[in-house]
Amino acid sequence: MENLPIDLRDKIDALYISAYKALEVKNVDIAKKKADEAWGLLPEPKFDWDVTLSFVTAICEMYRELTLYNDALQIIEQLLEYRDKNKVGGFHGGIIFLKATIYYEMEQLPISYQWFNKANDMSRGRCFVDEPKKYKTFFNEYNQ
Repeated sequence: MENLPIDLRDKIDALYISAYKALEVKNVDIAKKKADEAWGLLPEPKFDWDVTLSFVTAICEMYRELTLYNDALQIIEQLLEYRDKNKVGGFHGGIIFLKATIYYEMEQLPISYQWFNKANDMSRGRCFVDEPKKYKTFFNEYNQ
């Protein structure tokens, strides 16, 4: 895993920040454009950088907010496949939790529950901390 040059990291961060600011004022076209531009600046292989998880999280959260669920899931699947194929360590349940939230927002609740359950097991319950309460409520109530 390589370190992304600081100047490039800062440029990508600035684009994600401007994408979220555009989203806050409901300018979804600009938000998507800025997020796509940021993701495009991350050199290939995209999943082998020190900042991979934070940038994958940023683009997938943005796509989730823009209801581009399949785009977000595609990136997550590519990351998981890359990590499995290349035996990349340092993996945690955050990306699994994010995948669960996307399925939740897609109203694919049985699949969402499975991924929340996996994230919950991986994190020993900490995955719900600092997240919207609706996810924990759903997880607690789904199978009752």
